[in-house]
Amino acid sequence: MSEHQFADSRALSAPFSQQLANRDGDGALAWLTCVLATQAPALRSSNAILLAYTGNPAAIDWIDANVGSPVTGQWGVAAALLGTPWPRILDWLQRGGLHRLMALDTLRAYRKPAVNMSPLEQIAATVLPQAPARADLDTALAACLAASATPRIQAAINSINKHMDEILRGGPRGVAVADLPRLYLDPAPFKHAPAILEQHATVVGGMRENLQNLLKGIV
Repeated sequence: MSEHQFADSRALSAPFSQQLANRDGDGALAWLTCVLATQAPALRSSNAILLAYTGNPAAIDWIDANVGSPVTGQWGVAAALLGTPWPRILDWLQRGGLHRLMALDTLRAYRKPAVNMSPLEQIAATVLPQAPARADLDTALAACLAASATPRIQAAINSINKHMDEILRGGPRGVAVADLPRLYLDPAPFKHAPAILEQHATVVGGMRENLQNLLKGIV
């Protein structure tokens, strides 16, 4: 696995896709976790999002056991895509430290799809399983602030409060956890995918054009 030690998510895309196409969820997860174990903490945190696309709920246990600093939002997004339920998120909140940060990011990732999310996240449209009553979530967040009101935690809780209704909305998700490997390999057939992919391509194209114009101005 050493050949992937310095690979980011883009460089891992082709070999990871091959694993998803040719192995079951356990095999793909085993391959990916071996790769992540060889990587430096910052790169591992950045690549944590790929754990979700194994479509393997066992990846939640690996995330629980291996979350590390820096706790980027990718850990929480992966946990949400994998359908981590509220009782486990509450456990992370109460455990504190790195788990608390990941729990807050997980809750934030359960909001409705938005244009600042990746196209795959928008198509997956995660929904919080076993969602709590609003009062219970308020209590849990207040306890977090009482325990540690760092700027990072305050910002995360402010974001959660802003999107509280979306996070607690319930209903079916866009793509089942078991179908996340298929989503990664070929998103186009999924519901709402064409419009989301087209919008993303337009946004990226506009950003690229603006950058080129800026560079022309500098030159």
